[in-house]
Amino acid sequence: MHLFSRETIQIKSFSFSQSLRGIVYFLLTIPLVFLTAEIVARSPIGILLPAPSVNADNFLFDAKIYQLENQLRRDGSLDCLFLGSSVANSDIDPAVVEQVYREKTGETIHCFNLGLPAMTIETASALAEAAIARFHPKVIFYAILPRDVHDAIANVEYLGEIDWVKYNRGVPSLNGWLVNHSYAYRYFMTWRYWLALPNRAKMEAEASPLAAKGYQPAPGIREPYIENLTMTPERLHEAWDDPRQAQAVEYFLTLQQKGVKIVFLEGPSYHESDASDAETWRVYETEYLPTLIQILDENQIPFWRTQEIAIAIPKEHWFDWLHLNSDGAAAFSQWLGEMMAENRGLFK
Repeated sequence: MHLFSRETIQIKSFSFSQSLRGIVYFLLTIPLVFLTAEIVARSPIGILLPAPSVNADNFLFDAKIYQLENQLRRDGSLDCLFLGSSVANSDIDPAVVEQVYREKTGETIHCFNLGLPAMTIETASALAEAAIARFHPKVIFYAILPRDVHDAIANVEYLGEIDWVKYNRGVPSLNGWLVNHSYAYRYFMTWRYWLALPNRAKMEAEASPLAAKGYQPAPGIREPYIENLTMTPERLHEAWDDPRQAQAVEYFLTLQQKGVKIVFLEGPSYHESDASDAETWRVYETEYLPTLIQILDENQIPFWRTQEIAIAIPKEHWFDWLHLNSDGAAAFSQWLGEMMAENRGLFK
């Protein structure tokens, strides 16, 4: 007795053939999708899409790295890279700096802001070393605050251990190679993040508004005004208590051995008009600053003071006591562009 008729066998055979073709088509589609992702990401269209992730678990870092990669493809070189915490992130507009420099010198330079909120100098050392290998900046400007060497509140030290950074610091891995060379893989990582709805809101909050060249402006005035937890006499007294704090600065300075010039900027901070913070600034000048200047002098690193421009910026142009808003950032970036024009030899 036949269990299956000839017609049934033909139907099953046809169905199997259809399924096999479907699998083959799907497998052939994957390389096309990956190729399309690579082409789009490397084209001007790509900048309109969410940034492909380097698997850093930091959407602002993802966005800045992608912006910098696109800028470097467009400009061909990177003259200056701004590093630091949120002060660098929100206070320095490279577009203004470049414009002022061009007006003063008649020459064009290309700059980028890789500042990240909560970054300390230890994390900055790892990121800077990776950026030197990957993007080859001529000059690194580091905007330093006391909390960068004596942090006890917030940091992003995990960024120093991500595969993108480790690979560019000479630690090979498959994931490190992929996040440095494959946009298709990075878009796959972005898609994985997007599967979780909270991540979509987090991406929007962290990475916007992000202007060109890595500048993230702070709008208006912060409400409520945050308490000053880092620039206090007590914290400044302790700034150099641990030898590792000075060692962290000295290690950052060793990066000049990799063929990059380094300039330290004094991170601007607000001065109370009624001098109610006079004791803080006295301790800053007498106990914190001398050690920093000594370290920089011993390593022949320029240190650009910013107190004069900080005092000249009115309170309505500060987002809070530590960060400038977009109006204040324009004034500070104007000053910085002029300083760079006066020191144009840095870029030769």
